[in-house]
Amino acid sequence: MTRSGDTSGHRGWMPPIRIVGLVAGLILVAALAAAFSVVVVQMQSAATAYAAGNSIWSRAQVLVIDALDQYARTGARSQLQRARVWLDVPVGDLEAREAMEAAELDYEQAQQGLLRGHNHPDDIPRMIWFFRYLSDAPYFRRAVEAWRRTDPYIRELQGLAGRIEEEWRNGVPPAERRYELRERLAAVNNRLEVHSEDFRRATAMAARWMTGILSVGSVVFLLALSLIASLLGWRLVRAMNAAERSFQAMFEQAPVGMAQVGEQGQILDVNPVLRRILGYGRAALLAMRYPDLVHPEDEHLGLPHRRAMVGGSLQGYTVEKRLLRGDGSSVWGRISVSRMRDDKASDARYVLILEDVSESRRLSAELNYQATHDALTDLLNRRAFEQELTGFLAHARSAHACHALCFLDLDQFKIVNDTSGHVAGDDLLCQVASVLQRTVRQGDVLARLGGDEFAVILANCDAADARHVAESLRAALANAGFLWEESSYSIACSIGVVPITQDSVDIRNLLRAADIACHLSKEHGRNRVYLLREDDQELADQHGEMQWLARIRAALNEQRMTLGAQRIVRPDHPEQLRYEVLVRLQDESGAMIPPGAFLPAAERFGAAHQIDRWVIETVCAQLSAHPAHMAALDACHINLSGRSFDQDDFADFVVATLDRYAVPPRKICFEITETAAIRNLADVTRFMERLAERGCSFALDDFGAGLSSFGYLRHLPVDCLKIDGVFVRDMATDDTDLAMVRAITDIGRTLDKTIVAEYVETQRSLELLREIGVDYVQGFAIHRPCAFQELLASHGDIARHSARNGS
Repeated sequence: MTRSGDTSGHRGWMPPIRIVGLVAGLILVAALAAAFSVVVVQMQSAATAYAAGNSIWSRAQVLVIDALDQYARTGARSQLQRARVWLDVPVGDLEAREAMEAAELDYEQAQQGLLRGHNHPDDIPRMIWFFRYLSDAPYFRRAVEAWRRTDPYIRELQGLAGRIEEEWRNGVPPAERRYELRERLAAVNNRLEVHSEDFRRATAMAARWMTGILSVGSVVFLLALSLIASLLGWRLVRAMNAAERSFQAMFEQAPVGMAQVGEQGQILDVNPVLRRILGYGRAALLAMRYPDLVHPEDEHLGLPHRRAMVGGSLQGYTVEKRLLRGDGSSVWGRISVSRMRDDKASDARYVLILEDVSESRRLSAELNYQATHDALTDLLNRRAFEQELTGFLAHARSAHACHALCFLDLDQFKIVNDTSGHVAGDDLLCQVASVLQRTVRQGDVLARLGGDEFAVILANCDAADARHVAESLRAALANAGFLWEESSYSIACSIGVVPITQDSVDIRNLLRAADIACHLSKEHGRNRVYLLREDDQELADQHGEMQWLARIRAALNEQRMTLGAQRIVRPDHPEQLRYEVLVRLQDESGAMIPPGAFLPAAERFGAAHQIDRWVIETVCAQLSAHPAHMAALDACHINLSGRSFDQDDFADFVVATLDRYAVPPRKICFEITETAAIRNLADVTRFMERLAERGCSFALDDFGAGLSSFGYLRHLPVDCLKIDGVFVRDMATDDTDLAMVRAITDIGRTLDKTIVAEYVETQRSLELLREIGVDYVQGFAIHRPCAFQELLASHGDIARHSARNGS
């Protein structure tokens, strides 16, 4: 009997790996069912998306035809613009289909094309997948063929738009020509409607066919999965019953605390580990109720789960709470409670598993503090500060409140580090943190973001109050001073302030705006507060300039600015060496970015003068390094920003740079835009007069674009006028532009100025400029911009290069 009982007991024990395998099998069955359902839904959604796309395509076609017809009839430019906007829908779909039909899928082009086709972004991945793998399916193949047949008519619509525009550009077209164009539009529209209807019918038939196939497949597939799931479930129940019989043996030997608890909370059984963790004897615990062991402050933890389990809607839960020990102390426990039933009663019984997590809780709290606080100053770190900022932004939106974000940067921290060492720098940072902690208001949030950068969130503070509080922070640091050994330092800081309102976009934009405000504080002279105004923020958001400022500063620091050059040629002496240097920015991936993309941001936020200084320094260094080139050079033109003249030492910098590299001033011609010269007339005039005394020459760039060109021309010591390219570019086809070029040239000659025509892009324009008698020409018809280094290395081939370009 003993042996038989042993065998029975052994057979009643179930290896955990078997239960895990059965559960995994059920999970796999469920996953297969879910995956199949997802595939079915995705296919149906894709088919629906193509049907919806056809509706959008058809509507766009109608609107394009209508707009082009009205444009052909009336010449209204707004209708041309409207037509091109809607024409982009079928063109985008066409380009997407070509990308999807390619041997190797161009996913980016396909995605962008479908987006241009006004397809919903969520549908696009399904549409691409569906086309790649099911475009040859019955009926859908017909839809694709109908789609392809629209291609020549879409291309023709693009051509018709250009032809109609060309007709109206040359004046009002004859009535018969307009009638002819409108008739062709109607013909194209008729063909497109036919193919669109073919696509719609084929798509509808494909959807019906797919629904039938998928319905049958779903029934068969799900029936098979149901049978497999039933078998696995039956075997799992048997395994669980066997495992339950071995539970009592495992209960006593478990390495964690375990207890059986009755429905009213009475403790029915405990194992040795639980008695050791809680410091009670078995008899004492069996005389207690589980709620008596819970720390009074933690009674609420897990209460909703406990009620749900008592009600039968929940089979188990896990919670961490403190339990009272026999000696009066407490222990943090991770308590897992699961529901079971005894063998003969309907009363519920619960199994409680207790793990002592006191030490891990202590370590977690310590690690959490370290993860959220700066090790040097004990202030919040950047990560924790951003979390706080997220909360304040949410409050501003929900409660229509106003807070403020301040960035604080020490102005002379590097001096302390360099002269007294990093230990002194660390001590200074700790002192700054202490001063700021004493100065900020209760409820404000202070953090160290890294290095010598600190940040403060001013709670419930409008812009005016924020400036006042920020001034108090700046003054507190200025009055503190810093002593290290025998050295004394003043603590000055620049503070940027940005409001946090319900209109703030997100914390990323807030942090970027505060950083820019802090930078502008430094640009305006340091040791001051700069409040970023709403119009600054809105304009920066509109043009994306805020993002550019950080990239410009990084490019300057990482030496990713480069110079290009474009020749300026005298028609009768093409061998003469004169050119304009052009600044370029190389982005993080190595791509070259033209100045029109980043210079507006540099102008707006005070970085343009840094770019100007870099260009002047680089040009002089390169000319000095190529003496033969410099000897042959007639003039190198360098553009100057109007913001550079806001710097009091700019003229000193230019003079010092020319002297340091021994560049003859007569080799340099500075170009200043007409707008910048008028805005800073006094500063520009002083700069010109000082540099002109040394031999530099000056060109007034974009001449003719302003409203007061001729009046201000008398007051500026300008040697050269560069005619604004807007007049030169189309002078061969626009009589008004041609007349403007002639007038500017005549006035320039009267005032004894050298005349340069830029943006010379055609041979016809070049011939007209020769006839008019301008002194120099510049543009793609003369020379395409190249790297400055190429021009430095090839100055001996200038004459041959000019001859090849028709100069």
